[in-house]
Amino acid sequence: MSKAGTTPVRQSLIGDCAAAFVLLSRLPTGWYRFPTDNPPNFTSALWAFPVVGLVIGGAAGLVLSGAVALSLPPLAAAALAIFASLLLSGAMHEDGLADMADGFGGGHDTDSKIRIMHDSRIGSYGVMALVLASLARTGLLIAATAHFGAAALVLIIALAHAGSRFLPSLQLAVTPVSPHAKLASLTGHGGILRLLAGLAIWGVPMGFLFGWATTCFSALLCFVLAIGIAKLAQRQVGGLTGDVMGATIILGEMLFLAAVLISVQLPVTGFGQGLFGV
Repeated sequence: MSKAGTTPVRQSLIGDCAAAFVLLSRLPTGWYRFPTDNPPNFTSALWAFPVVGLVIGGAAGLVLSGAVALSLPPLAAAALAIFASLLLSGAMHEDGLADMADGFGGGHDTDSKIRIMHDSRIGSYGVMALVLASLARTGLLIAATAHFGAAALVLIIALAHAGSRFLPSLQLAVTPVSPHAKLASLTGHGGILRLLAGLAIWGVPMGFLFGWATTCFSALLCFVLAIGIAKLAQRQVGGLTGDVMGATIILGEMLFLAAVLISVQLPVTGFGQGLFGV
C-alpha cells in the first residue's frame, strides 16, 4: 500500500472507487478484485471519498425521507437515518471523534495523547463528544425535515456526507501525516487534480441544486474547520491521524448541514438560486 508522501501507484478509476469504499465503509466491494501485486491505493482513491459519502448519505436521506413520509415523529426519523449511516460506515468516524476527544483532552504530551488515541477503551471526553455530536446531528436532521421536501432532503443529506468526506483530502494537502499514525500512514497528498475532482463531485451538483451562495458559504466554513483541526493536530500529535480525519468528517457533516440551514433562514443574494430555490 502507498505511504504518505509517495507517488500513488497507478490505479483505475473503478479501483479508486473500490479502495475508497474499502477504507470508508462496510459496503461490499466484490464488484472489483484488486490485483495481488497491487493492493488498494488509498492516496490514489482520495478523489473518490465523496462518492462514498454520496452513497451513505443518500441511503441515510432515503431512510429519513421515508420515515417522515410514514408519519414517524421527526426524532425517530432522525435516529433511524443516523443508524443507517452508522451501519454503512461501520461507525469508524464516530470512533475517530471519540478517540481524538480523549487524546487531545486527556493527554499531557504527544506520547500520552497518541497512547490514549490508540487505546480501544473510551474515556469521559470521548463519551461526551459522541453524546453532543449525536444530539447535534439529530437536531440538524429534524430541522432539515422542516425545511426540505422529500427529494431535496435526500439530496442535501447525501451532499453533506459527500462534502464532509472531501475534507480529509484538503487536510492532507496542507498538513503532513503524523509519524505516530497507523491507518493515516496509508494516505498522503494525492495532488491537485484529485483534490479538484473530489471537490467537483459534490460542489458542482450542490451549486446547481441549492445555489452557489449556499455552496460557497457551506464550503468556506467547512474548509476553515478542516484546516483548523489539521493545524491543531499538527501541534498536538505532529500531524494527521486516522482519528483526526474521522473526527473531521463527523464535524464537517454537521457544519455543512448547519450552514445550509442558516442559508435557508438568511439567504445570501447575488449568486443566483439553485433548483430547490435556496
